[in-house]
Amino acid sequence: MKKFALQSAGISALVMMALTGCGGSTGSTESTGSTEPASPSATPTVAKQYTNDELMAMVKQIKSPSGKDLSVVSSEELAQENPMKALLSMFTVEPAECKDLGTLGGSEVLEGSTTAAGADLNAETGVMTMVTLTSGVDVQKLQDSMAKSADQASKCATMTLSMSGQSMTVSTEKFEGISTVPGTLGYKTAMSSASGSSQTTYMAYVIKDGVMISATASGKGAEAAGVAAAGAMMDQAAAQIK
Repeated sequence: MKKFALQSAGISALVMMALTGCGGSTGSTESTGSTEPASPSATPTVAKQYTNDELMAMVKQIKSPSGKDLSVVSSEELAQENPMKALLSMFTVEPAECKDLGTLGGSEVLEGSTTAAGADLNAETGVMTMVTLTSGVDVQKLQDSMAKSADQASKCATMTLSMSGQSMTVSTEKFEGISTVPGTLGYKTAMSSASGSSQTTYMAYVIKDGVMISATASGKGAEAAGVAAAGAMMDQAAAQIK
């Protein structure tokens, strides 16, 4: 992720991705209810757990809406130190309990999981989209992670970030229509500064057959140019999980 995230986004974009899930493969800003629990009388079905290589192969099959191959990120790269988290530590955050947002996205990986991601930067619009697949752990662990982060996202729905006399307001709300995958939950996070600059990140999360899929679109004009792209990438990922 460092290869393209740091090269393709300004500081405001980095903050946005840090807050809203560049990787999405963590105990992250996803929500509960992305999959329906099995009936108590039903026989539990053990979902297949994919290896890192298998997830990488899936990501390589996903195309951007323009037909380009995605920039692929391995589990090793995703597990590296998260530069967004380091950047965020430089800010004063209100409410203070929202200061530690390491679990609200970024490139951290769920312990014991397998992960792969792919991203696309639209050179014309400046919008970056990303899709991440996470497997290798029990479905309950994915659901617990999503429940925890949903609670954090709710508590930190409105925040103020300040540094060196400058401040930004960050607000998060649920957003529908990012993907056609059943059970998908979406969020919209908007960041605005006192000077009038603004940026929005859209994100969607779902668990399909034991695989967590997340997709994000970030940048100015993301709603017009990024939401459909992120949704299309998410739909392609889901189609490969059978």
